[in-house]
Amino acid sequence: MTVEERRRRRFSESFRKEQVQLIESGKLTVIEVSRLYEVKAASIKRWLVKYGKKEIPEQIIVTNSKDYNRVVDLEKEVSRLTQLIGQQHIKITVQDTLIELAKEKLGEDFEKKCNSHY
Repeated sequence: MTVEERRRRRFSESFRKEQVQLIESGKLTVIEVSRLYEVKAASIKRWLVKYGKKEIPEQIIVTNSKDYNRVVDLEKEVSRLTQLIGQQHIKITVQDTLIELAKEKLGEDFEKKCNSHY
């Protein structure tokens, strides 16, 4: 397709909405739609703003390798902390379950007796 042909093309609203839905559902990426239909990625991003239901994340502008490394380190830290929170949640859930089982077996006074020893 020539440059002139691409300039004269117009996509219907229903086509644009369909592509936005495919992108938001994760079936296609902006780059894949761009390559498949020979449309600029900037145009597709405008479609996402206009027709999309999800908020588009703010762009991270990398100015040098130090910034890039910092972003990577922060993403790793977020991942580590998210995993740690999940582990702590599991521990708390197990402890709460054990306390409830102990109350059933040993009576309601169990928790009072345990707390008086600490």
